[in-house]
Amino acid sequence: MKASSVWTSIVQVFNFLSFSPNEAEVAQQKPISYNHHHPLAKPTAGPGPKIAVTQDGAGNFFHGNTPLVQEFSSGMVYDPNDFKFVPLRHQGEERSYVLHGSPVVGTPRNGQEGVEGGLDCHYPNMVDWEPCYTPENRTCWIKQKVEGGKHIDISTDYEDPAEVPEGITRQFYLEVSEQPIAPDGTTMEHGKVFNRRYPGPWLEACWGDWIEVTVKNNLRWNGTSVHWHGIRQFESFQHDGVNGITECPIAPGDTFTYRFRALQYGSAWYHSHYSLQYGDGLLGPITIYGPSTANFESNEAFRPLLLSDWNHRSVFEDWPLMMESGAAPAMTNILINGTGQFGYGPKPDKYTIWLDDKRAHMLILVNTAVDTTFVFSIDDHQLEVIEMDFVPIQPYNTTNLKIGIGQRYHVLVHGLHEPYKAERYGNYWMRAVPARKCSKFAYGPDEQMGIVRYNRTYAPGNWNKTWGNIPNPLSEPPLYNISCADEPYERLKPFRPWTVGNPVNIDKDTEDPYTLPNNTRYIFDVGMMPSGGPNGTGPYIPDDKSYTRWNMHDAPFRINFSDPTLLALDRVDDLIKQSHLDVITLPNATSDQWIWLVITAPDKIPTKGERIFFPAAHPMHLHGHDFAILRQSEQNWYNDSEINHIGEGEYLKPSMLNCDNPLINCENPPRRDVALLPATGYLVIAFKADNPGIWVVHCHIAFHASSGLAMQIIENAHLIPDVMKDDKEMIEESCKSWREWHGNEMNHWDWHHPKHFQDDSGV
Repeated sequence: MKASSVWTSIVQVFNFLSFSPNEAEVAQQKPISYNHHHPLAKPTAGPGPKIAVTQDGAGNFFHGNTPLVQEFSSGMVYDPNDFKFVPLRHQGEERSYVLHGSPVVGTPRNGQEGVEGGLDCHYPNMVDWEPCYTPENRTCWIKQKVEGGKHIDISTDYEDPAEVPEGITRQFYLEVSEQPIAPDGTTMEHGKVFNRRYPGPWLEACWGDWIEVTVKNNLRWNGTSVHWHGIRQFESFQHDGVNGITECPIAPGDTFTYRFRALQYGSAWYHSHYSLQYGDGLLGPITIYGPSTANFESNEAFRPLLLSDWNHRSVFEDWPLMMESGAAPAMTNILINGTGQFGYGPKPDKYTIWLDDKRAHMLILVNTAVDTTFVFSIDDHQLEVIEMDFVPIQPYNTTNLKIGIGQRYHVLVHGLHEPYKAERYGNYWMRAVPARKCSKFAYGPDEQMGIVRYNRTYAPGNWNKTWGNIPNPLSEPPLYNISCADEPYERLKPFRPWTVGNPVNIDKDTEDPYTLPNNTRYIFDVGMMPSGGPNGTGPYIPDDKSYTRWNMHDAPFRINFSDPTLLALDRVDDLIKQSHLDVITLPNATSDQWIWLVITAPDKIPTKGERIFFPAAHPMHLHGHDFAILRQSEQNWYNDSEINHIGEGEYLKPSMLNCDNPLINCENPPRRDVALLPATGYLVIAFKADNPGIWVVHCHIAFHASSGLAMQIIENAHLIPDVMKDDKEMIEESCKSWREWHGNEMNHWDWHHPKHFQDDSGV
């Protein structure tokens, strides 16, 4: 697919308005009774009907006939009257209070970028509750006022929607456009961005809120879809944002509104799931405010730090290079929150944060790369890790943190007691080092990604250039291992424990799992295989010859943009027969039953089939679920008689693949939504069959996913129609728009050869 740099009109945005509560007016508000309910049931005063946000030709926003304003920093659109009594942000010292018997929780946003003070998390329907979230106690969120009343806190089961607090609806408006961008001082002509920014706006919401995001596609040559990475999408799979599976792509000029509930809390990112698009800039952070497993000071939570690799070519220019060579293209640079330095001439300043000595600060780290695992550190500082992905964990300390693509961590950085004694100027390097064998750069990138300063003299607005150059840090990094791996398994202990049950999808009497029907398999070999070509099978492009593509199941994955799986469930048997759709079915499983998957990375050509394996680690991501990591091994699964090696698969045959096996950890194993498949090793993961939908499993190295390293799981297909019934008409209308646009070959970047339009897997 061809990149384009068409510049469309600038989106008009508005500074948000703020109001302070007026007690006389507040007293006139009528409290609403709080009732527990299922999140998809019609609540007493919950999300209400979904109405798409619209924008007129002058750039004004509307929700129905109600005019809205937009907060530039977050993309949030809202009616100022809705925040007359409870301000959108508290703008100052972090504070929580009770309004007419219902709690308002203030969140701790640091003011270095924008306004001091985070969102006010309002729970208007939870009468007779009060906030309990403070700098002295970050583990509690809200509690009932009565003696011995219930607490909603770090121990609450957020997998159970009835236990999650009932928030409000927050709406956002994102425009997808093309423009040249120069995040490191060198222009990349074919940038693709949300709201004319890279990275996109920081979406912020509160635990229990409903989130609605209207996305408009202004691209010339591409459709788009937006995936909310890590969001569980409980009974809302149709809003997962994976074109060809949960929707058709959003056609150029069209809009689509996503809606889901924030049952989890923590941080993640949103990104395009249309082909390779996010590698050109279509990504941004998202934070759901909630409790933490350790305390930190008031207003000391920083904007998420997005760690990205970067090229000065479009990923759509890199893609044909990979097809020809069979290897992912080398990257050029590293960015932190869209800031880096490259080459000669003017370039952005290093990304900088200011710490206070002796105070605890929270950093949010997100790996948004296309091909790189990072090792993050701050010279001379300890990192206290308190959350991974959307899972609070028992805190542990480390000097460095390995972060795979798609993974996220919340960490506390404790300000030094004598920052100027350790380093003369009180400045320290913040480093993002590419992990060895989990990265590929044409030459050594700038690993000194940012600066931590204690001297606020150098803060913007304070520094007078007549004083001379701002001193760079002189600090040296500690020695640590930068090999390709996840964080040590034994350190990742979820705060709220799970006990995993035995697999419902594995028959212990099966002698050879490879004899199972493809759609019921539980073991998947990551590898490469020749596919396509003039005499090949499957709809692969290019097809002038047979190309080697990645895959993990039946064939290299390739979806049909115009025929998404959720609209084809009446043809499941036909879908299963199409090997390139890689369908796994999990029918008639109950919500308390466990599904186990084994994903292997053989170090040689396996004895079964014609698959080839190139030794590389793969960050494997599952949509719709947190999964438990029952085993993560660097040992090979297969036997190798040449070196007299007995593969661990011999000890994990179907009859032994259960919780009684000492190799398997079923008692509170690490759980997350991205885990690294070690090169030549394997993963055993498990999840509950409690979320009917169509979910994709894929490698999060973007070039590998586009090559075909993905498959889809249809979970309890008989329950899916009821889940998506309220949105089916909207999805069908969006597909109609897409088919009309795609049906006009003049809209294709290569209209002389329209079948070239989709030259990768589509995801």
